[in-house]
Amino acid sequence: MEPQKDSITSLPAGPYFGTVVHGLHNGEGLGFPTANVQLSGNAAIAKGAYAVWAYVDGRRFGGMMYVGTRPTLGLTELTYEINLFDFTGDLYGQEISFVIVSKLRNEQHFANRDALSKQLEKDRALAAFLLSLHFKTTPL
Repeated sequence: MEPQKDSITSLPAGPYFGTVVHGLHNGEGLGFPTANVQLSGNAAIAKGAYAVWAYVDGRRFGGMMYVGTRPTLGLTELTYEINLFDFTGDLYGQEISFVIVSKLRNEQHFANRDALSKQLEKDRALAAFLLSLHFKTTPL
């Protein structure tokens, strides 16, 4: 699997800023807990999955972000969700910032939750690989 070549150089990389808010815990149920982010300002990011560097309390985490309406789950509200690699804890109410490293894929509708979970595993592997090549060390 490769990142979407047409969008790598044209991404509005950020930085983006927001606050972690309560969500529906669907990511956690799929094995990929997410920080649901309410973006600050008028930021708009195209629907899809992305590899990101996220910053919380001065600490950097690799992660993958989903922007979309979660069609596989039958939902329609636009959401920004980040699965932080190697993070445990509670982020509710905290400020989070992130930069986009690469777009992984467009939003998709999957046949079921199992197919979605398998794709998320692939997304995570690709995001981790891309982040290993991108050594952004300056905190936002």
